Amino acid sequence: MSDGIVAVVSGTTGPERVLFEAARRADDSGATVYVLYVLGVEWYASTELWLAERLRIPTGADTIRTICERKADRLAAPTLERYEAAGRIGHPIAEIVEYATEVGADTVVVDGDLRSGTGAWRRASDPLEAFREQGLSVVPVY
Repeated sequence: MSDGIVAVVSGTTGPERVLFEAARRADDSGATVYVLYVLGVEWYASTELWLAERLRIPTGADTIRTICERKADRLAAPTLERYEAAGRIGHPIAEIVEYATEVGADTVVVDGDLRSGTGAWRRASDPLEAFREQGLSVVPVY
C-alpha cells in the first residue's frame, strides 16, 4: 500500500490528466491523493503586485498561498472524491519534494511535458535528482 500520491496541478496545461492518473493509482493502492498547486517565486511577485496595485486587494504570502490552495481544490473537485489540497510558494521542484515529504507521500504525478507551464523543470540540470534523493517515485503523464 502506498502512503500517498502528490498530484501536481500547477505548471501544466492538462491538470485533469495528472488528476486522473493520481486517482487511478490511489484506487489501485488505497493511497491518499494530495493535490498541490505551486506558484513559483517570480509568479508570486507579479501576482502580488497585480492584486495590490490593480485590485487593491491586501496581499502577502498567506493570501497568495490560500489562493493557490483554492485553485488546487477547484481543479481536483470534479475529478476526485477524496483528496487534500494545498498551495505553496517557492521554487517548484523544492516545494514539491518538501510537501511530499511532509505528507508522507512516496509518489509524485506530474505533467510529463517538461517544457510546459512555468518552466520549473527547465531550470534544473537534472529535474529528477531532488526526487531521487528523497526516494520519491515520479510518474510523468503525457
